[in-house]
Amino acid sequence: RRAALARAMPPHSAAIFAAAPALRWPGTVIPAGKYRQDADFAYYTGVTQPDCVAVVERGRTEDDVRYALIVPKRCERHAQWDGERIDARAGETVFGADAAYEADERAAAYATEAVRNARGGVFVDLDKVDEDASVVHRALGARARGGGGGDGVRPVRGMSHRLRWRKSDAELALIKNSVDLDVQAFVKAFQTSRAGATEADVMAQHEAACRIGGADRLAYPSVVGSGAGACVVHYHQNDKMLEDGDLLLMDAGCELNGYVSDITRTWPISGRWTQAQLDVYSVVLEAHDACLRAARVDGETSLMDIHRLSIDVLANGLAKLLPNTSARALIRSGEYAKYYPHSVGHWLGADTHDVPSVAVSTPFERNVAFTIEPGLYFSPHDLDVPADLRGIGVRIEDDCVVDANGAVVALSAALPTDPDAVAALASSTFFRPV
Repeated sequence: RRAALARAMPPHSAAIFAAAPALRWPGTVIPAGKYRQDADFAYYTGVTQPDCVAVVERGRTEDDVRYALIVPKRCERHAQWDGERIDARAGETVFGADAAYEADERAAAYATEAVRNARGGVFVDLDKVDEDASVVHRALGARARGGGGGDGVRPVRGMSHRLRWRKSDAELALIKNSVDLDVQAFVKAFQTSRAGATEADVMAQHEAACRIGGADRLAYPSVVGSGAGACVVHYHQNDKMLEDGDLLLMDAGCELNGYVSDITRTWPISGRWTQAQLDVYSVVLEAHDACLRAARVDGETSLMDIHRLSIDVLANGLAKLLPNTSARALIRSGEYAKYYPHSVGHWLGADTHDVPSVAVSTPFERNVAFTIEPGLYFSPHDLDVPADLRGIGVRIEDDCVVDANGAVVALSAALPTDPDAVAALASSTFFRPV
């Protein structure tokens, strides 16, 4: 991976990556959960602890690459309270650094020299460099004082994200493992959702299944919205009691071995659809299926094209659900966005919204992972829609990859989307994913 980065860098340049800072509970020194590394830093180093800096230097040729790792100095107090951290020796023998330094004057001198020698430019994402990363700040400050100024200091995310966008077969296997675990956890969530239970009960069963299955953490805070809560795209209260007759929308994922899943399903809590719920669900499912069929590697089709298709299909469905309108009018006025306010998908990988600098207008390529997630949401307070639609929110999301043969595969297809199968799962206590 570092060699691929060096090939993308100009001669005589340097790339700097800073580890994500450790988070603490507000007003305390207590760690805020298990540490999560910055995805770029983890990709090029494999190091999963804070307070580290990686420097990749390229010389005249792409084979002339030097990798240095700067680690925190050993602190007895830190070891007692938070545990041991890797040292310089481990940086070289375990993590493959050509040279490793403790964060002291020697490390600062090395980083400063590397930055000064980078005539071809310095690549660093300054917004990800913590204020406590004094080695990086001193090196960049010395470059500025030496006459380099801001010229030649550019973000590294563009190069890095493009490299991370296309996954190796091993990465795709890790994503599939995460998705499989998420599917199993969703089954637990389905089986927990009954009138009288709470959104928190459903959320807890899903998270427990993920944790027991080996997940490091959830991929993001779960959305478990029943009734009108399903109309809030990032609903996070997750505290209401479930009621018969309502839908439950759950958007949840897990992180397993550094790669994430991101699935959404919507189902009737009672196991029985009302006609209005089924009508909305069917429109969203039609868009979901059409988008899956349309995604392909042909040098032209992109995630943006799939989004435009989702708008077309959903607008046609809205024209049948809403009075006195047409698909064309909804699209031309932008009124469709009132009911479909988000994109159809995003890239997927080490982060849930992975490699955001890779434009969604980029044509699909092999070994790329992404989501497909159309939805429709009708506010309970919207008097412009029929009364039986108010308070209905539906989203269907699957995790997809373009395999080595160029075929698009829905990794989460084992979790049903067919409305009859969804209703059966919601009213059952036993289900084995296919």
